[in-house]
Amino acid sequence: MLQKSLKWQAEGAGMAPFQPVIHKYTTPRYLTVNVFLVETEHGVVVIDGATAVSTSREIRGIVDNQISKPILAVLLTHGHPDHYVGVGEIIQGLDVPVFATQGVIDFAKYQDKEKFEGLLRRNYGDDLPTTRVFPNRVVQNDETVRLDGVAFQVQDFGPCESDADSSWTVETGGVKHIFLGDLIYNHTHCYLRDGHAPNWLTALNTLLNQNDHRTVFHPAHGDECGIEMIYWQEAYIHAFLATLQSMLGQGDTLTETDKAVLVAHMQSFLPNDKLINLMKYEMDETTRLLRRRGVV
Repeated sequence: MLQKSLKWQAEGAGMAPFQPVIHKYTTPRYLTVNVFLVETEHGVVVIDGATAVSTSREIRGIVDNQISKPILAVLLTHGHPDHYVGVGEIIQGLDVPVFATQGVIDFAKYQDKEKFEGLLRRNYGDDLPTTRVFPNRVVQNDETVRLDGVAFQVQDFGPCESDADSSWTVETGGVKHIFLGDLIYNHTHCYLRDGHAPNWLTALNTLLNQNDHRTVFHPAHGDECGIEMIYWQEAYIHAFLATLQSMLGQGDTLTETDKAVLVAHMQSFLPNDKLINLMKYEMDETTRLLRRRGVV
């Protein structure tokens, strides 16, 4: 369902110039993730792409039947499956550019090999697209892509929550809006499996230094937020790492009982079950990577 439509219009006498409208679609099934539709004067720019065939077709239906403007492009923030797998269904039959950094492209293709026929097939079954579309336009850090007169600027953060993370920024009505994928989760449990927590904390500090209370962040999980959520995200990561390090001691692995205790500690920090399976996913590998990199 289309949960929210936000519109920022420039004020002034007479007819105001068209300002982008930001629509947020949150997947109602499977893993909850936000897909953003930035409506320009003559089209729509899609940011990230969900996973399932059913939800991807719902998104396309919203564009075609509710917004009623053509898709101009797709922008990807990173290459986890819940962000790229459904892109092909959303743009089916269209010849539109899909923009991403080279790191995001490489990671998406790696994830496809590692997870598509295993994890994703088990979870989505026949609702999984048979064909995936990967980005076909490479962008560099700080590059600006202009679509229908609207500037979208990419920032490449390198490995953070995934092996390659980026954000896309658009300014409208004097307000900076940043679509940042999974760099910030808004009060949901978080995925630390890829083992880049220190880099992730560095990226959050960069975001804090670059922005102030006026910036609007649009995360892939949870509602819109501001710089206050950067502090929350940092605290979640620190809580997980400190608890894991304390439990490991001089060892390298956790028992199944230990894992349950760690989960309980994180639910004490964040007392809900939202995306709890992301935090629990392959905890042995999470521990191994963080241990190998000297993080815990």
